[in-house]
Amino acid sequence: MARWRPRSRAETLKEQGGPSTGPGQTASRADAVRLEQLTALRFFAALAVLASHLWILAESANPLQGLARGLFAEGFAGVSFFFMLSGYILSHSYGGRLRDGSISRGEYWVLRVARIGPLHWLTGLPFAFGAALPVAVVNLLMLHSWVPDEHWYFSLNEPSWSLSDELFFYTCFGWLAFWPVRRVGLLAAALLVLSVGVAAWRVQGGHGAIHAGEAMTPTHWLTYINPLTRLLDFCTGMLVYRLPRPGWSRAAGSALELVALGTLLGAVALFPALGMAEAWRMQLAYLAPIALLIWVFGNGRGAFSGALGGSRLLVLLGDASFALYLVHLPVIHGFLAIDDARDAPWPVLPLAAAMTISAIMLSVMVFRWIEVPLLARSRAAIRRRFRS
Repeated sequence: MARWRPRSRAETLKEQGGPSTGPGQTASRADAVRLEQLTALRFFAALAVLASHLWILAESANPLQGLARGLFAEGFAGVSFFFMLSGYILSHSYGGRLRDGSISRGEYWVLRVARIGPLHWLTGLPFAFGAALPVAVVNLLMLHSWVPDEHWYFSLNEPSWSLSDELFFYTCFGWLAFWPVRRVGLLAAALLVLSVGVAAWRVQGGHGAIHAGEAMTPTHWLTYINPLTRLLDFCTGMLVYRLPRPGWSRAAGSALELVALGTLLGAVALFPALGMAEAWRMQLAYLAPIALLIWVFGNGRGAFSGALGGSRLLVLLGDASFALYLVHLPVIHGFLAIDDARDAPWPVLPLAAAMTISAIMLSVMVFRWIEVPLLARSRAAIRRRFRS
């Protein structure tokens, strides 16, 4: 058996039939390879989400408690990155192919379901036996984020709510791919007005927080979970993809990448410190910094892009980020259950480190031994079905 190695983004896109950079344009091999840095960034977005779920660091006295209550707690912004990147990547990989008829809407949609469905079912089914039947069925159909009740949208494996949103985005893209940029921009503007209106309404009414004790408030669903609200992120990613791609020098590209990173990290540190209401922070506050990050790094002109895209380890971890996103919370819950059963609890920092390292290692194994073989078989079967 040949030794496995991480596939390059160029190889992946070649398997998919080749990317499209825009109407009437063909992406070069360099354009395809340049997406490796975005793949690597996916790992850091998933890691941010994981960090936001390390509650033990925020609740127990330890040297990282302040960081956990501030920077780590804003890790939910990683979901915005994933949603926006979906709009960007689908425009790159499927937009032109849908428009020129080289792939049908049906084949495209089934391919996308095959991309997210198996791991969702794998990580959700073990928890389905303890859930009410209607809740489990709605979750496994990836429709649960439409129900404005945390017991539904956080059912089974909690992070899977975002897959319900993604499925909605994938369905919409089958039509949005044919829309001119101006029309997508108008839709994004309408969604922005709607989101701003909802957030302002909640804040003005004294309901800007997403928690009321242990329970989630309606603000959480309205500003963070609601698929219609989050379609704004996806459309923004589509628009970012259509922005001009200047031929920056390496020095200029590096400087802009540093600015983009600094802007996002500064926002993550500043917004909570200023007391910005959660209704604004759950989505809207991070739209611009994340859009800037994806646009700048999507150009791939700077040293940071080169370092990210040139690291086989980071690209592998980025490829495994979907698995990390889905397995990290079961891993955290598993460690906490073991710790609760012990007479003497483990020290907080080593426990958090064990959770993180175990989740990352498990994600790579799941990606390598489950996700890659399943995707290869399902894609081959789908092609035979639609192209025979």
